Amino acid sequence: MNTAMAHPMTESPQERLAAILDSHQPSSIVTVSLNPIPVVSQWCKDHDCKLVEIQEQDPFAALEEIERVDMAIVADQLEYMSQRDGEALMGLLRNLHTDSMVAVYQPTLAPQKLRWPSNGFLALGCREQGHFAQDGRELNIYSYDLDNYNFERKWNNPRFWANPENWGKYWW
Repeated sequence: MNTAMAHPMTESPQERLAAILDSHQPSSIVTVSLNPIPVVSQWCKDHDCKLVEIQEQDPFAALEEIERVDMAIVADQLEYMSQRDGEALMGLLRNLHTDSMVAVYQPTLAPQKLRWPSNGFLALGCREQGHFAQDGRELNIYSYDLDNYNFERKWNNPRFWANPENWGKYWW
């Protein structure tokens, strides 16, 4: 386990989100959030990045109008949706709109019946990028990147096959 993720981080959530943006350098971003995300707006202004903001209680119709983007950011949205609808939103973004996604989730903001389990984002192929806790509030940042969500396993190679000479020859 990454010990940096086990304890609250010293940087702010805004700094962590900006660092993720800096590492990906997207040229187009869609945000799905009931409120503006100032750090993303500022980053886009500073980096000549196209920004599409969806600020709808039900964002699905608005998503039908947008094209593919380099990155999607969901914040201040999932706390007010059922987990099923949240998973549908994240899946739609991941499958149709982008290869890279960030979710900012505040579990204590969500009503108990809408709260996601701690492994809910991991089940979608996301990785935890930060856990922040202060004054009884919590905020978690998760990311998904198609290029590296499925890590290479050391055992998945011809050396560990019963018939290594057949590696890559057959698909069943």
